[in-house]
Amino acid sequence: MVLPVPKLPADAPQPSTDPRNFEGTWHGDRLIAQTGRDMLGDPIPFNDRGKKLMDRRINAQTSGEPFINASSRCLPVGLPWQMMADPINIKQTDDWFELTFLHQHSRMYFFLNPQKALPGPEYRGVSIAHWDGNTLVVETTRHKEGLWLDTVGTPASKDARLTTRFRKVHAADRWYLEGVYTLEDPTYYTRPWSWVGVYYWRPDAAKVLEYNCEEQMGDRGANRNAGLVPEPAE
Repeated sequence: MVLPVPKLPADAPQPSTDPRNFEGTWHGDRLIAQTGRDMLGDPIPFNDRGKKLMDRRINAQTSGEPFINASSRCLPVGLPWQMMADPINIKQTDDWFELTFLHQHSRMYFFLNPQKALPGPEYRGVSIAHWDGNTLVVETTRHKEGLWLDTVGTPASKDARLTTRFRKVHAADRWYLEGVYTLEDPTYYTRPWSWVGVYYWRPDAAKVLEYNCEEQMGDRGANRNAGLVPEPAE
C-alpha cells in the first residue's frame, strides 16, 4: 500500500543541505505486505527451502491464520520492516547514527566506529557503517533470530548479511532518503538480491506519539500474540 505524501507548508523546516547530515524526521512511503520481486522486477531468487517457507507463510496469511511474528511478540522487527511506514527520527554523531521509531518506541544504531558497537547478537542485528562518498553503507549481521522482511514473512535467517546504501536526495521540491537493500542469505536464496526503500522528509511527524505494544496489537491480556498462530518448525 503506497502512503500519501502530504505537501509540506512553505515555512516547514528543511533538512541540512549537507549530503552526509541525515538528522531530522523521515517517513516511509509504503507498507509492504509481500516484497515479491527485486528492484529490477525479477522474482525473488528463493532456493527450495526458502520457497517452501514462503509458500507456507502466504498460505497461512490467505487462510486467515497468519503466524506469530516478532511484532506480535512486541519484539524488535529489524530492517527493513521497521522503516516501512513509521516516522524515523535520526540523530548522528561522529561515532553513530541513532534511529528512533514510533513502533514500540524503539531505537536502532548504525555504528561508524566499530569499537563503539554493541557486541551482539541483537534482534535487529549489529550494524556497522562507513561512508562511500556521500552514501552511507550499513552492513548488518549478528541477528539473534531470523527476520521477516515484510508483514507476510519474506524470510532472512539469523546468519544473513544485509547491506543498505543510504543517500540523501533532493528532487521535485522534496527531500528523501533512498535505501538500496542487498540481502546475502544462502539459507533461503540462491544468490544475493536487492530492493529499494524511500523515506520522505517529514518534520511534521517529529512528535513521537504514545504507543502501547500490547494494546496496539489488540491484546490486553496475558497472551501477547494478537490471536496469531504458532509457526511450525522447519
